[in-house]
Amino acid sequence: MILISLFWLVSVGLVVTAGAGTVVAYELCRRYVLGKDAGPWAVATKAWRQSWKQATVVGLLAVLVAAVGIVTLSYLPTLGLAEVLVPLLVVGLFLLLLVFWCLPLVARFTNPTWRQVRNGLTLGLTTPSLTFLLGIAALVGGVAIWNFMPAVFVVPGLILVWWCYLLERFFVDRGYVRPEPEEAEV
Repeated sequence: MILISLFWLVSVGLVVTAGAGTVVAYELCRRYVLGKDAGPWAVATKAWRQSWKQATVVGLLAVLVAAVGIVTLSYLPTLGLAEVLVPLLVVGLFLLLLVFWCLPLVARFTNPTWRQVRNGLTLGLTTPSLTFLLGIAALVGGVAIWNFMPAVFVVPGLILVWWCYLLERFFVDRGYVRPEPEEAEV
């Protein structure tokens, strides 16, 4: 968890690599959740090669949404919380949808970029229970990191692994992917 958290935070911190880093982190978590024991380096390089272009485009879109959120937040002292709260919630929702719905779709499926974004936004908005649950997890994780700074080394990775588990279950239950075959015991 610590390595995934550190890798993910560094990739997000570099801004341009935020999308590709999230896709690689998601794919590492997916392999962990599915119990695949491929080497992390092999999984990361394969995920990078397959989807870095789409992930970078979606990641830059997320950066633009985050920039809108920062500009909106800058109006807080002059307009007050009542005028800024709803736009901030909308920006936060779209950022959540882009990072936790669209980028995992880029990692998991091969579609054109516009379709990945459309499908991610559609899935995120039509399954409000999962999106709301993720929002709560992100909020609790943010509070945990704010109050106990060493949690930054573990909390992002834990949220990502948990979200990956939920998404894999969601994709299999809805029939978007076939369940991974159980390996026969010898």
